[in-house]
Amino acid sequence: MKKWLTSFMALLLVFAFALPTQAQSSGVSVVYNGEKLAFSEPAFVEKGKTYVPIRSFFEGLEYEVSYKGAQKEIILDWANYESIIHLDTMQVTEYDEVIIENLDLVYRNHTYYAPIRELEPVTITTTKWDSAARTVYIIDDYTSVVEEDHIAPEGFLWKVAKGDKTAYMLGSIHVGDGSMYPLRDAIYEAYDESDIVVTEVDISREPSEDEMVEIEKLLYYQDGTTLKDHLTPELYNSVISIAKEIGMEGEDLKEFETYQVWFVNMLFASLADASEASAGLGVDLHFLLLADEDELPTGELESFMLQYNMLSGFSSELQEQLLQETVTYYEYLSSGMELPATSTDYLLEIWADGNLEALDEIANEMKSSNLEYYDGLLTIRNVGMTDKIEQYLNEGSYNTYFVIAGALHFAGEDSIIKMLEERGYTVERL
Repeated sequence: MKKWLTSFMALLLVFAFALPTQAQSSGVSVVYNGEKLAFSEPAFVEKGKTYVPIRSFFEGLEYEVSYKGAQKEIILDWANYESIIHLDTMQVTEYDEVIIENLDLVYRNHTYYAPIRELEPVTITTTKWDSAARTVYIIDDYTSVVEEDHIAPEGFLWKVAKGDKTAYMLGSIHVGDGSMYPLRDAIYEAYDESDIVVTEVDISREPSEDEMVEIEKLLYYQDGTTLKDHLTPELYNSVISIAKEIGMEGEDLKEFETYQVWFVNMLFASLADASEASAGLGVDLHFLLLADEDELPTGELESFMLQYNMLSGFSSELQEQLLQETVTYYEYLSSGMELPATSTDYLLEIWADGNLEALDEIANEMKSSNLEYYDGLLTIRNVGMTDKIEQYLNEGSYNTYFVIAGALHFAGEDSIIKMLEERGYTVERL
């Protein structure tokens, strides 16, 4: 495996933070008769309702959608059977009969949205909301759907104990899709037994104002220099070309050029993935949302600042190298080259299979290809995480901890598992 591919995959297996300049995605998926629908604008949850973009939603159900501005009507045509949304009254009619009296229609970003459950009289479907998976399942009432038996992913779960203290350790992948859930029983049983959920950082919250002030100092150059001063001419031209390709221009492009190299790399890495997997369905967020529903306390192994300081603290040579690798990966994908062994889907497969050997391979290749990157991303942080887990076992305020960290932290010869064993603990894989 090429080293630049290893670097890219590590980001999904190690980091659990969101970039502050990016809007938090709702991470809501909609599955119709077993197939995930793709929307031009994301669905979102508000006021306890799941809102979907009208046009994308109905086109996904094979309707023809048209808009009559003069009449203020949205026409939904399925095999010449018309349903009409009246924008002035919020009623929905079929052949002059009102089937929805007051549709909770929302207009945002030049798009009309409506609660998916309120549309059932039009779609003739049954809607089910899975809060844990953040997925809406829609079954056509006129279609006989044979559901395949769900095969729960294996994942990576360990247990370590000392006296009356226990820590369950779940190696996660920070993105996912609705097909992953529910997870296998042993993972939920470990969660149910736990008194607290601990993640790398709490990605369900926004950084505080004080944290944002410090983070922004790491995102932008503070000395008056720009990207052009920190990259080779060839790499700089490629970076600006990609920025323009994704729609940056004018003041946005000018601001972009003040971003530090490591931050540009993270932004581009988030673009260089065509998978439909979503951070909103990642394992970390899954359990943070469950903890919130169950009113379970949460904790952090690290902090936003620790992760940002680590990334911004890499040598300028390494930051430029990592950006070059990400740009190369992006250009390969843009050219249509197939890279099946490096896709997010492959990482999800590793996680589903519980393939620790494959994780070990990624960790070992990282170590052999770039020790600075490996130590910063894994070894140094693994020491800190192991210290925290040992602290829980020796003097923790709770009896049972459910600890979640990126799966790669549990792989390789410098893993949390190895460090705990070297300190005399017996670690059991479940």
